[in-house]
Amino acid sequence: MKRGIVTSIWLCVAIIANYLDIVFTLHAISLGVEEANPLMAWALDISPFFFTILKLGLFTCAVYFISEKRPRLLPWVAIL
Repeated sequence: MKRGIVTSIWLCVAIIANYLDIVFTLHAISLGVEEANPLMAWALDISPFFFTILKLGLFTCAVYFISEKRPRLLPWVAIL
C-alpha cells in the first residue's frame, strides 16, 4: 500500500515524539521518579538500554501498523 506524504509526516512525528518521551522518561527516572507502566518499569529494571530498545521497537511497530491499516488515527497517536 502506498503511503501518502501526510501519513508519512505523522509517522515521523509519532516516532520523534516517542524518542523524546524516552529521553524525558530516563531523565525523570534519574531524578527519582518511578515508571508507571509495569512493562516499562520491568524493562528499566533490566537496563535503560533494554528499556530504550523495547520502547522504540514496540512503538515503531505499532505506529507503522496503524499507518498502514488506519492512517486517519495516526495524528491522534502522534498527539497523544
